Amino acid sequence: MTNGHNRRRFLQLTGTGAVASLAGCTDLGLLSDDEADERLTAIVEPDQAAVEALYDDLESGEIDEMEFQQRAQELQEETIAEFEAYADDEDIQIDESTTEGAGLYLIDGPDEAILSALRSGPVTVLYGSDAYDLILEQQAQQQQQQEQPELDEDDLEEQLEDELEDDGSTEEDTDDESDAEDDE
Repeated sequence: MTNGHNRRRFLQLTGTGAVASLAGCTDLGLLSDDEADERLTAIVEPDQAAVEALYDDLESGEIDEMEFQQRAQELQEETIAEFEAYADDEDIQIDESTTEGAGLYLIDGPDEAILSALRSGPVTVLYGSDAYDLILEQQAQQQQQQEQPELDEDDLEEQLEDELEDDGSTEEDTDDESDAEDDE
């Protein structure tokens, strides 16, 4: 049992540490030594070569934007189905998941199976279990930002002019009051 725990800890440290440092996530506090939860956060994404081939087809005009989005969605769905079938076959337990955007999973299971999915399968990144909720929060924040309407330059300019006029009228009122006091 100790041997399995050491391999799991090694996997967490190498996978989380290396990827987190590359991604600039070392300040997320995911590398705590007292981490009792041995589950991992796995991100499942399509093969980069297939995605790049899609981009090339889009740029060369072979496909339009709508077809590109449709094919990219199909690639993602195939990758998610592949991972879920692999997880089922290899006794990898999926505790939580969301498949919006990239497939995000909170998993636990045999170390060898998880490493194999990382090396040659659809899993592109492994983090500690704490990353799952953090990534969900970041996705929610990004979605909120995208849903906010963007101001065009004319609207922004009008808004700034209105604010400046409001500030100017306040100063004029103050100047008029101080002039009246000076007259007395």
